[in-house]
Amino acid sequence: MSAAEPVSTASRLPAPAGPARVFEGEPGLFRERFNRKSFEYRHTLGNHPLFELPRIADLAMKLWGTGKGLVTMKSGDTSVAGGWTDMPGKSMSLVKAIRELPESGAWLMLKNVFLDPEYKELMDQGYRDLAELAGLDVERDVSWPDAYIFIASPRSITPYHFDHESTFLMQIHGEKTYNIFDRAELTEEEIEQYYLGDLSSARYRDEAQSRAAVYHLRPGLGVHQPPRAPHWVRNGDEYSVSFSILSCLRAWDREAPVYQVNHYLRSLGFSPTPPGRSAWRDGLKRAFVSSPARRHPQSKNDLLRAGVERVARPAAFLGRVLGRGPR
Repeated sequence: MSAAEPVSTASRLPAPAGPARVFEGEPGLFRERFNRKSFEYRHTLGNHPLFELPRIADLAMKLWGTGKGLVTMKSGDTSVAGGWTDMPGKSMSLVKAIRELPESGAWLMLKNVFLDPEYKELMDQGYRDLAELAGLDVERDVSWPDAYIFIASPRSITPYHFDHESTFLMQIHGEKTYNIFDRAELTEEEIEQYYLGDLSSARYRDEAQSRAAVYHLRPGLGVHQPPRAPHWVRNGDEYSVSFSILSCLRAWDREAPVYQVNHYLRSLGFSPTPPGRSAWRDGLKRAFVSSPARRHPQSKNDLLRAGVERVARPAAFLGRVLGRGPR
């Protein structure tokens, strides 16, 4: 399996060697709120040995060695409204940042951790649990299953942003305050920019903070974050370790090319119809940016953005000819 290859999970898997369960909770809550509203739940991974810093450092070096950008490291202070580009980049060795996490001022994201068999066992068991608790059909609903580890120094801030994936985040060590907002806080333009590749497209607005659902997470607690739900995070006075099981869902994938085409229509002076309002318009837009790479993705970026250059180049040219849009 290549480093970018998504993994199969759920019913085909052999009996797990890891924990009997990852998620704990009432099926009614999971089914009622899954992908609709955020909610808190309990999990079994609090202070699990796989999430001790030396073990994570070994995993990080393995992922770094793939050369596929599976480790993102930032250091220094940031702000809620700062965005990813305002977070200072790597300024120390990877191992030093992790092993000295209580003092290093670092923030790290480890992607595709399923490449390590022990973490893959946890992810696979998590998907089994979600099939039971939330009714998730991995083979039918999920285009790209994945698992991340987030680690950060005390009082670090993850800036306001949103993600395409449906996420179940579990707090392993330390505490954090997790602020999740409704999708309605986003503008159509912010979502369109995101699907063009601007991961900091969401703009934090002070007046929206009172509408956030605020979760105070500690080891053994987790939170479900629906797709495209804006959020920001502040760590407590200890270093933080979190494990996320996250899924690209086919229903949301189908909206990505619609948003991409809408961006260019908007730049040409039109008022495009949002996804879900017109099936035939959505179908035409998806066809316009269809791509073999999108049908056989080697990464989540391929899944969401392959083919958009078919729109970007001619749309930019037409905008210049008409004297409108980006130059």
